[in-house]
Amino acid sequence: MWIEKNGPTYRIRDLVGGKKVTIRAGFPTKTAARKAMTQAEADALRGEALVPRGGRISLGDWLDKWWPSYAASLKPSSRISAEGIIRRYIRPTLGHLALEDIAPSTVQQWVALLLAGWDGQRALSVKTVYNAHGLLHKVMGAAVFDRLIRANPCERTGLPERVHHEMRFLTEPEAGRLLAAIPEHWRPMVATLLGTGLRWSEAAGLRVGAVDLLGGTLRVVETMQELADTAELVFVQPKSRLSRRTVPLPAYVIDALVPLVSGRARDALVFRAVQGGPVRYRVFHPTWARAVKEAGLDGLRIHDLRHTHAAWLISAGVPLTAIQRRLGHASIAVTSDRYGHLMPEVDEGILRTLNSALPQVEVGESGRGEVGESGSDQPGSNRISSDVPARRAG
Repeated sequence: MWIEKNGPTYRIRDLVGGKKVTIRAGFPTKTAARKAMTQAEADALRGEALVPRGGRISLGDWLDKWWPSYAASLKPSSRISAEGIIRRYIRPTLGHLALEDIAPSTVQQWVALLLAGWDGQRALSVKTVYNAHGLLHKVMGAAVFDRLIRANPCERTGLPERVHHEMRFLTEPEAGRLLAAIPEHWRPMVATLLGTGLRWSEAAGLRVGAVDLLGGTLRVVETMQELADTAELVFVQPKSRLSRRTVPLPAYVIDALVPLVSGRARDALVFRAVQGGPVRYRVFHPTWARAVKEAGLDGLRIHDLRHTHAAWLISAGVPLTAIQRRLGHASIAVTSDRYGHLMPEVDEGILRTLNSALPQVEVGESGRGEVGESGSDQPGSNRISSDVPARRAG
């Protein structure tokens, strides 16, 4: 390695494959360049040296190199979404910067810019900012892996607090009011969401061939999504292996599906818009909002039907593992995190049921349980009463 003057600044040069390449550039003094060269030589001895390159690589140039292989691993909907983030939020604001010039403070300023809006662009939602930052984190992480930069500047970015929507669970009377307020054309779809716990995209992508009326089941094998950039509808596989599942149907859902399935082609969509064609979320939502208001359930989201379905199962004592399979969660941890707080109420109900079923059980000295005579709680008797839950041993 050696140092040479480059205009008003200094740069570090080296021979790589018989060619002179620039290792780093832009040092204001020769002393600063020499210090950096010493560090670079030490890194090379440890096998941690950055890859030598001719000139500085901009984020835009790195995106051109990195994107094709990454895009090939994505589902169509994810690929188009990521392309939109790069085109609208990353290239226009950071694409001109050299990778090595993007510091943690640069990323922090970028996040603030996205939240505030810029050059006529509206401020982005917190969720969109998280998505954009997550993609930039991947881009810069790949640059670290290729030894183009030493550390990922996105690693400790301060991000705004996520907006967590409070889950709502409908009572049976509330669900009845909602279904009564939903126009007749849409009622089977809402009843299906409520009675199966399907995600919106799963119900919208449900085809006639996936419904078995005789067996009383439906199969979740694909979902329908509307691309934000183009409004194109795409049909893709469910988000995880466990999302591909068979869901048993309650009787009222079967009744609702019969006229929508009978005599139709297997590849036809079960649910259709009023004027025909696929059901778009943005087209259905105004109808939903009016029905929710009419039913006195202001603020209820469509996804709350899925939460309601889970809550009803939990209140009936259905194990979380069975609920996980029915909802298509990727792991039991997801189910427990979202609905585990409802379990204490179920445990109390189980105790009440057990205490009612076994009002008096004498525990004999031999450890053998004997049913005692009703009506006598004599002092000193070793008895479990329905009034006091039994304490677990050890």
